[in-house]
Amino acid sequence: MKAKNEANRYDKIFKENLEAVTMTLIEKVLNIEVSHAERLQADLPKTLERKPDQLLKITDRVGDIFLLHIEFQLADEMDMAERMLEYWILLRRKYKLSVRQYVLFLAESPPQMAPFLQADLTSHAFRLIPLAQVNADVFLSSNRADEVVFAVLADIGEQNPQEAARRLVERIAATSPDRLVFEKHLQQLRVLVNLRSIKPFVEEIMESITQYFKPENDYLYKLGEQIGEQSEAEKQKRLFVTNLLEKTDFSVAQIAELAEVSPELVEQIKNELSR
Repeated sequence: MKAKNEANRYDKIFKENLEAVTMTLIEKVLNIEVSHAERLQADLPKTLERKPDQLLKITDRVGDIFLLHIEFQLADEMDMAERMLEYWILLRRKYKLSVRQYVLFLAESPPQMAPFLQADLTSHAFRLIPLAQVNADVFLSSNRADEVVFAVLADIGEQNPQEAARRLVERIAATSPDRLVFEKHLQQLRVLVNLRSIKPFVEEIMESITQYFKPENDYLYKLGEQIGEQSEAEKQKRLFVTNLLEKTDFSVAQIAELAEVSPELVEQIKNELSR
């Protein structure tokens, strides 16, 4: 039951962010040059336990039209090839189009599952792509925080893990349009980082930048707080500004926008720190 609940937490994050990250995955990870993409509702027969994670009708740059079926897989399931074949048959019969299938593997260890099935007179194959082998810059280069957060599942290369973690958290901050979005994606990062060995470094940096996320402070920003609590909220905002000034290279305008304070207040705190 615990493993199922953990899988549901990761699944929820992918569903929340899928709209933003889909085209990046298709073009930069799957290397498909898209001219037009149409998202489809995969209403397959109810005898199939799971619906496809992602199903699109793709027209590529040379005019080929096909179904693109993507599954996000955390567990190393030995019967994955049978599952993908089952999907392939139902999709092919329903849409009468060529079906290209990809499994994006989320765990850090290399997958052991076979990306093909060969039994009797039947053969079937799909592409298996471990996200841990995809360059993190694919996601870090995005201007959307809901894409950037997936960099935690990608390959940091030769970077120092602590620096990689700091870069990731700062990039989420830089691409978040406001504090609430920043908070949402940091909470997603807290979940996803459990799949990676850089977890201690990410947690250390998140703690230094986001001390106002502690449970006792979670409700300070809700509408209708009492005057005394509003005062405490202002203290937390000042702390947030202080941490951003000390831990990042963001401009005064960027910090003011993230913390939802005036640029004048940021300048004031910056001057206090310099003294």
